Amino acid sequence: MKNIYFLGIIFIIIAITGFFLLSGSVKDNIVTTGNVNSENVQVVKLSVNNGQYVLAPSSVKKDTPVKLEADISKMPGCSKSVVISEFNVRKTFTSKDNSVEFTPNKAGTFYITCSMNMYKGTFNVLESDGTKSNYIQALAAPSGGSCGMGGGCGCGG
Repeated sequence: MKNIYFLGIIFIIIAITGFFLLSGSVKDNIVTTGNVNSENVQVVKLSVNNGQYVLAPSSVKKDTPVKLEADISKMPGCSKSVVISEFNVRKTFTSKDNSVEFTPNKAGTFYITCSMNMYKGTFNVLESDGTKSNYIQALAAPSGGSCGMGGGCGCGG
């Protein structure tokens, strides 16, 4: 009788373990299925050259998610702290967190700056059909710089 009781407990443990393993597999498949849409994400590489932001490619499409991946080995000082004001993007890149995602909801030419407005660059957002817009964002200094009220803290090192 004790053997049957013992086998019953083993069976229950195996059943519960199998359930959790199967649940993990189903969950992983759901995540994988969700990532299938990642092929629709526009991946843009970000670096700095001669004091200017360089985006490759420099054009993306409106209403399609963008993943901006920073090469921080090519981004000195405050250039790691990026602002794309038109799309409410503010991000300080690190070696452990070097990307940000956003979806451009308007077409035109837009600015990317550092939080101190010293490093600058532009990129184009094309209409959803791939045509170019004539809109050009007016450049304004971003609010809330990273150095506080005193200023004069330098940027490039």
